[in-house]
Formats: sequence, structure tokens, C-alpha cells
Amino acid sequence: MQFVDPSFLQQTVIPRPLSVAPPASQPASTMSPRVSLDTISATNSPRLDDKQTPPQTAPAKPHVKDSRRPSSGTGVTKSPVPSHSSTHAETLPLLLCVAEDCFAKANAAAQRVARSMSADEVNEHHKLVATGLGCLEMAMMNKSLSPRLEARLCMRYASILVEETTNLMEAETALTRGIAVCEKHRFTDLKYSSLFLLMKTLFQRNQKAAFRAIDTHIADCTTYQHIHWVYAFRFLKASLHLQSGTAADHNALDNLRRIAAIANQREEKAVFVMATLLEGLAHLGTTKEDWATRVQTCIAQASKLQLDDSAHLPQIDVLLLLLDLACSLRQKSHQISGQKLSALQGKMEELNHSPDWVSHSNEVLLPIRRTQITQQTISNDTRAILRPGEGAVDYLVLSALGKQESYALVYVFQGIVALYKATTLGRSSAIWSEAARLLEEPKPFSTIQPLPEALKQAGWAKELYCYAHILVGLQAATLCDWAKVKMCLQLIEKAQAPAGFLDLMTLYLSGVLHQGTADLPGALRIWTDPRFQMDSNQNPKTNPSQIESELSILAALNRLWIMQEPNLRDDAETADVMEMLRPLCEDNPDQEIRTAYNLVLASITIDPPLSINQVKRHIQNSLAGAQQTTNTHFLSIALNIMRFRLFENVVGDQALKSARAGSAQAKKSGNLLWMSVADGMLSQSHEVQGAFAEAHANRESGIRLANEALMKTKV
Repeated sequence: MQFVDPSFLQQTVIPRPLSVAPPASQPASTMSPRVSLDTISATNSPRLDDKQTPPQTAPAKPHVKDSRRPSSGTGVTKSPVPSHSSTHAETLPLLLCVAEDCFAKANAAAQRVARSMSADEVNEHHKLVATGLGCLEMAMMNKSLSPRLEARLCMRYASILVEETTNLMEAETALTRGIAVCEKHRFTDLKYSSLFLLMKTLFQRNQKAAFRAIDTHIADCTTYQHIHWVYAFRFLKASLHLQSGTAADHNALDNLRRIAAIANQREEKAVFVMATLLEGLAHLGTTKEDWATRVQTCIAQASKLQLDDSAHLPQIDVLLLLLDLACSLRQKSHQISGQKLSALQGKMEELNHSPDWVSHSNEVLLPIRRTQITQQTISNDTRAILRPGEGAVDYLVLSALGKQESYALVYVFQGIVALYKATTLGRSSAIWSEAARLLEEPKPFSTIQPLPEALKQAGWAKELYCYAHILVGLQAATLCDWAKVKMCLQLIEKAQAPAGFLDLMTLYLSGVLHQGTADLPGALRIWTDPRFQMDSNQNPKTNPSQIESELSILAALNRLWIMQEPNLRDDAETADVMEMLRPLCEDNPDQEIRTAYNLVLASITIDPPLSINQVKRHIQNSLAGAQQTTNTHFLSIALNIMRFRLFENVVGDQALKSARAGSAQAKKSGNLLWMSVADGMLSQSHEVQGAFAEAHANRESGIRLANEALMKTKV
């Protein structure tokens, strides 16, 4: 989507005042001069509540008839010409009123426009924003503005430019003008709000300069003991680190620890817990060896304040439980994950009808103690960043997940936990489908917000929606439900998954579909796609993140299995791929990656072949990994590979037990193809034992399952 081009502001329906004559004022009765703007950042910019009092003009002198000149027309007098400043004073409230009406109408429809993105609705939104900006631009030309209104007007104008257009330089110019007015008249609250917005603007143009400038403002706020604004600028810095992909860098973590230290010293528990949890989230996304210890340390520090009521906010409580559950899932501690999921579900049920967490709010308010020093630095004009409260506290405003999005995220986690219980096949798919359905539903309350903010929320919901369908497709592939896999790919394509790891996961699911439906050449083309290729350091060429690395490893493992097909066999390439995978997989921190690697090496035939001891070691490692991760599908494959490699044409109870175990585990996994293979090997084991009736029955079962699996490939 292309947002408003700033040059379009020259063509708005409100003309610029000409230098010859002022614009004609419109009748005041057509629209009441309601001058209320919504506060600083684009989500909540300060509304201009100040009413402009027209400047006092000198009283008109009474008309005195000159007796020396006879009047040419009795009773006819010339109408007085209105002064230029008087006309501006009369027009100003109307301009502000029109601007705010345009912004309010555009923001009210933002969620609908973000979902549909139809050309007509987007154009209408752009026209409304451009008209509003044109009105504000004309208002800023007024020479009789009061200093405070001028500063607020500059901030409002800049906030709309930053959010709705790409004209950053004009926004910086307006903010610089407003900051100069604030410094001259000592409007500390407006000055800090304008600086806050200026830092966000500067970050879009020069990230390093923005971080340096923020550090300067933090130092100034610390000197003047404006602790509330120290919090605000430090949380802004944390947010910008997250946007730049450096959330786990030393400077970013040090910034969060400083927030926690200040909050701990001032006994502001909610701020302390939030800073600690954000540090835990940063550690969760790293690949360091001690990531789990660091995350659990942050969780422990936040949990020790569970008995303190001031630290209990719905969004913070849910974030703490989500972080704890995500940590266990990444550690593959699935039994513990089930217990943590129960705690999370209990909390969500408790908060379902809680008045403390309203459905239409995407904000979390962190209470901060009010002091005499900070009273002049917080006002209604700073409410998007620091909101005045009642009593002895004010509030730091942070963006947070909405209630509907939080429930969808919990459903996704619940499906992952259920995947490893294997009590009911396909239960996880039903849970993930419910998450996707919830994300498609329109919100019960329409939040008034700018279109860019609505687009961000819609983009996040779209990412989770596509991720849920990818998970549904992957589980359907393990059950040989290829029609469902194809449907998931179609839904993801229709939703237009954003570029990044979701795009790569979609490509991976497409390769799984080709391989599962016996289109091996097509699957091989996907597995050799440049996006799955490794560089000289064995990292993905596109983006060396953890998920891209794991998908590239899985793509290479699938290549090894496909190249076992006689028509596609390539011993030289097989050896190269194995050599590339060895350092990546043998010591990989992910137990499931190591298990998949051992399964592939235990099953493939290479030249020269692996020794029987190497095969046994790979089988033993894969069995241990499958049991540790409670992965039913892995265990089924491992048992059947063991039967094939170690007990082929072997007479004895051990061979028969191995075949029976493989068949039983394949039935638990629900994979038709592996069930067919297992029954075929069990039939062969019965046959060498002389049990021909059992052999015939198992062979018939294997053939039936193979035909059923073949029919499912016709998509």
C-alpha cells in the first residue's frame, strides 16, 4: 500500500490563503467549532482542546457626518472591511474542527480498511487525511496562535505526517518549530512529547543517530529527576532495538536492566516486572547455550512479586505465563508444558470477563508514583505516553496484545502441547483451526486508531493466521491427508503471507506436499531452492535465524531420502550433503533435529555403506531422542527402521517383537504409509517363522492401507 504522497497536500479541498486577501469565512452555524484533537503519537495524538480567543481590536470610531460635504445618498454607509487578523481568528476554530473531523472519520474506519484494503476505501482514507493535513497546515500559518496551541498544533501535524506519509523531513521541521516554542515558554510536557515523537521520526531515517539522541535525552531527564520520562525514553529505546533486530544485544539488555533497577529502587513493581519479562523475551529468541537459564532467571524475578497487588495487571500476568510456557516448549519439556498450559488456561478463563482487561483496548497502563517534580511534565497532552492518573499515581502507556489476539495465541500454544500427547489424532489441527477462525472474526469493538497502526495489527493477525494453517498442514501431512495440506496452502496463498520465515515455511510445506504425493522431481526442485541453501559458514544465505537454519537442515535431510530413489540417485551429491549436515546436526541444541538426522542416516544406503555399528548407533540415538521428546511419529519411524535394518529375514522372537512393536507404534502415529510398511514387514516376519495365516492377514492389511494412502495422493 502506498500512503499519502505529501505533495498531494497541495491539492486539498482547503485552499491556501492568498497573499492578496484572506479566505472567506464560512457560516459558523454549519459546524460547531469543536476543537478536540486526540494526543501525541499517531495512535493518540493530542487534540487541540484550547479555544482560540480572537485578538482584541480597537473599538471603531463613531461615524461623524461632515457638515462641509453634503451626503450624496441619505442613509447609505460603506461596510467596514474586516481586518486580516480578525478573519484568521474566526477561521482557525473551523479549520481545526474540519481537520479533526477528517482524522476521526479516517481512524474510525481504519480497522475495516486494513482488513479489506480495497482501492476505493484506501483512496477515501487518503483524501480524508490529506484534507485534515491541509487544514492543519493552514492553521499553522496563523500569526495570532497562542504559544501552547502552536506547540500542540506542530506536534499534531507532525504525528500525522509521520504515521500517514513518508514526508519525514517536513515532520522534523514542524517538531523543531514546536520544540523551540516549548523551550521559550517552558512547556516541559509538550517538549518531552515532541522529543519523543522526534526520536521515532529520526529512527526511520538514521537509526544510530536516533539511539545517540535518545541517550542524550535520558541523561537530561535523569539530571532534572524527571523519572517518568526516563522510563518513557528507555522503553522507546527498547522498542526501537526490537524493530532493528538487536533486542538481544548487550546495549538493549543493559537498557532493560536499568529500567528494572530504577523501578526496583522506587518500588514501582509493575514497571519492574514488565522490564524483566521483556528481557526474558529477548533471551528466548537467541541461540546462546545458556538461553534457558537466562529466561528462567527473568521469570523467577518477575514471579517473586506474585503476591504484590501493584504488580498484577492482566496483560502482565498473561505475558509471564506465555513466556514460561514458550520456554518449556523450546526445551521440549512437553510434560511440564502441559502443566504450564493448564495454568495459562486458568488465568485466561479468570480474565475472560474481567473489567480490568477490556476487549477494545490494546494498551497496558503501568502505574508510577507521582512526585512534585513530575507534575509539570505530565498533562493531558502527554496521555499517549504518560497518562495523568487519579490519586498519587500516573501511568506509563505501552502497547500490548489485545484480548482477542491473546486468546488466538494461547490456542496456538495449546495445539503444540496437544500434538505431543497423541491421545486423539488430529486434535491439534482442530485447535489451530479455532485460532485461525478467531483471528478472522471481526472484533466486537471497533478501536479508533490510525490506518498504519491498524495495518500493523492486521499484519500480526495475518502472520499468526498463516502460521496456524502451516501447523495444520504439517500435521495433516503426517496423517497423509494431502487434500487438507493443499487446502492449507491455498488459504495461505489467499491470505498473502508476509515475506520472511512464514514465506519459507510455506515453501517447506509445499515441498512436503510434492514429496508426499510422489512428485519427487518437483520436491527436489523445492529442496534445492536458493532460500534453503547454506553459505560457507553453514548458515542460510537469506537470513541466518534459527528457524531458517532448521528449515534448511530439514530440506537437506529430505533431499537425502529422495536421492535413494534409483532414478534420482546421486552418490556424490549425497556424500556432499552428508558432509555439510554432520557439523550442523550432531551437536545441534534441538533434540528433534538430532533425532531426524539419526533417522535419515540409519535408513539410507550410501557408497561406501555405513558399518553395522554405525547403523546401530544411529538407531539407538533416534530411539532415545524420540522417547525424550515424546514424538510418536519419530518413534514409529525409528522402530520400523530398526526392524528393517537389524531383523530382516531373521528368525526368532526378537525379530517378531520388533516387527510387532513397529506395527503397533505406526498405528498410534496414524500415518497410513508407515502403517502399510509396518504391516508388510510384520507379514514377512510371520512368514519366515512359518505363521502363514498371520502373514497373509498382515499382508492384506498392508495392501489395503497402501491403496488407501495412494488414493489420498490424488489431489
